[in-house]
Amino acid sequence: KSLGLPARGYPIDEPADRLMLRGKNAALSQVNAGRARFPYRVPDVDQTPQATFFNNAIAKVLPDVAHMKPPDWARIRANYRYKNRLLRDWTNRDLLLSGMSAEELALTEDSSGYDDWIEGETGLDEMDYVFAPEDPKAAYFTIAGGYQRLPLILAATAQKMGAGIEQGMRLESLMPDGAHYRLTVRDASGRQTALTAARVILALPRRSIERIDDFPEAKSDRRFDSLISSVNPMPACKSLLLYERPWWRDHGIVEGRSITDMPARQFYCLGSETTRLPSEDTKGHGVLMSYCDMGSVAKWKDLVAHADPSGFTELAGDAPLAKEVHREATMVLGPTGLKPLAARFQDWSVDPFAGGWHYYALGHDGVADSAAMLKPLPGRELYVCGEAYSLAQGWVEGALERAETMLERHFGLRRPKWLKA
Repeated sequence: KSLGLPARGYPIDEPADRLMLRGKNAALSQVNAGRARFPYRVPDVDQTPQATFFNNAIAKVLPDVAHMKPPDWARIRANYRYKNRLLRDWTNRDLLLSGMSAEELALTEDSSGYDDWIEGETGLDEMDYVFAPEDPKAAYFTIAGGYQRLPLILAATAQKMGAGIEQGMRLESLMPDGAHYRLTVRDASGRQTALTAARVILALPRRSIERIDDFPEAKSDRRFDSLISSVNPMPACKSLLLYERPWWRDHGIVEGRSITDMPARQFYCLGSETTRLPSEDTKGHGVLMSYCDMGSVAKWKDLVAHADPSGFTELAGDAPLAKEVHREATMVLGPTGLKPLAARFQDWSVDPFAGGWHYYALGHDGVADSAAMLKPLPGRELYVCGEAYSLAQGWVEGALERAETMLERHFGLRRPKWLKA
């Protein structure tokens, strides 16, 4: 609102959307009504919205969980032990399997559409989530005209206030020079530029920091080195297929997300959303987006013969990736005689990202490490912010919150009036 960007609702799970697991397909309306059953070795009662096996597993780890409030958990979380191990030393998979069967966990993971929370989170992450879960009824929003408008208008606003902005530059060297820093950056043509700065802010994820060739403090200071590696990037990718019309409407699906255990994992139906603004005219076209993480990413990378090193590759509608995404989509959403007109593939597992988002690594506590990473070297004017080292990893909000917290805590800036406390 402060920037004047038009926001609109972004549909996620609608009653007509589909859930297809182990070859069985059902509408979300059936799932939510408790009428859908999938071929897992799980009792029928645990294939309904009233299932308790997940809560039972959590209660095995923390017997008092039903009677605890978030402040109670905050007081004990860092030192709480289960089977004489700190929760941050448990993988989430091992922790959950101590209280539920492998089939129960498979059903939970497969139906979520994501594998990252099982493979990437620690037990401490999972218990933190229990006390601050996502609201299943929460509304989601996007920016009309594309979310990229947010960084673009932030950059334009900063330029109007006197900031200089250069794109396509890589930081190659960050060397201490007395109380200051000497930086060397290289542009796309290979030209180097030397800079001197009194303060340096790295709004970068782990892999981008590791790719700074000459950065002695990142290795010589053991605490800083540990903080850099305190997070792990999660492989993720998206495939987008363009059609002459949104054919999923033939099957009663207007918008939202459908989930499968096949490699595509999640399908978002775009172009016919009821929330679209008049300025977002699609001229009748539809876009189907598949979205997956972790092990599924490798399949789609293998299907892209000549991937762009940037991670964003333009493909023809009959490319192998487009054909396979289309095939899986017709199995989940329903058949169609239409074929993709064009396709695009976004791979975030390539440098300099290494992943689409991050989770704190085994043995690390995100609450402590996220605070320490804002100013990792006492006595030095070096700062780190961004999604990777936030407490809202995987979200734009995490990147913005870390930047704001850093500016308030270490630069003495006051919180803007438009930002809620």
